Amino acid sequence: MSVLGLRIAAGVTAGVGALVLAVLSRVTPEAVGLFEWAWAKAEERGRAGEALIFTWALIALPVAGLLQTPVARLRGARVGAGWALLAGYWLFVLLLAPVAWQVEGLFPATDGPGRSGGLFGAAIGLVIGTVVYAVVSGSVFREAGAGETPTARVREHLAAVVVLTAVCTGAVVGLVLGRNFPFPRAGAPAMFLPGGVLWGLHAGAAAGLLATAPLRPYPDQRLAATAADFARTGTALLVCCLCVAQSGWFLPGWAVAVVGVPAPFLLFVVAGRSERVGRWVRFQTVELPKGALA
Repeated sequence: MSVLGLRIAAGVTAGVGALVLAVLSRVTPEAVGLFEWAWAKAEERGRAGEALIFTWALIALPVAGLLQTPVARLRGARVGAGWALLAGYWLFVLLLAPVAWQVEGLFPATDGPGRSGGLFGAAIGLVIGTVVYAVVSGSVFREAGAGETPTARVREHLAAVVVLTAVCTGAVVGLVLGRNFPFPRAGAPAMFLPGGVLWGLHAGAAAGLLATAPLRPYPDQRLAATAADFARTGTALLVCCLCVAQSGWFLPGWAVAVVGVPAPFLLFVVAGRSERVGRWVRFQTVELPKGALA
């Protein structure tokens, strides 16, 4: 079997095995003392599904690390640096859990009006998805290519993870703030989808790029300029959504949604035809270091 096949097999085995262990910790929490308290709190809140996501991730990360380590040695990758990154990712997921329970009230109730069909769980999956993929896929263990230093490869990987996590977090924040927009309450649809995701995604990209500046081997003026472009576009999208949301003072919610859904996309169309608007709104994608998650 090729090295790539071994990486895939190790990742799949880690994911499935962790899911089995997570379910067992749910059925017999007293057998896994680390998760007994967490499951008790989750049941009080009616959020057992979301607790399963966190439990699975906390188990999957070290299990995937153990299974990917022999493969990393075959690849000549840096095992020690990979485990240091893995420990940081595991701590990130662990610390995110209590934060998530504090803000869960901002999401639609599972059995209440406006049921989201799992919006809270989807948000958790988005925020922790990048770090879980980085470990389960084995990309956390970096190998230096021709003309590259191991330290540079580790920094590129960490920068990519930080940027993607910031982008997903920004999208979730924009979505939550949009859903809970109160001025006027009938204008919330204009701030929710797709507006909330779009401006939050751009804001997260700007923050993520700026946060990774210290990981660069030298000051990158292009990076700062790109972050500024994302920040300007995010601000313009937010202003657009706020303006459309004001129609909620005289239109019903469904009508605001009909107007609000295409509004952010029309802003990009106008930006392509107007130089003045184009200075604030620019369509671009987040560029990651090549092979940072390979």
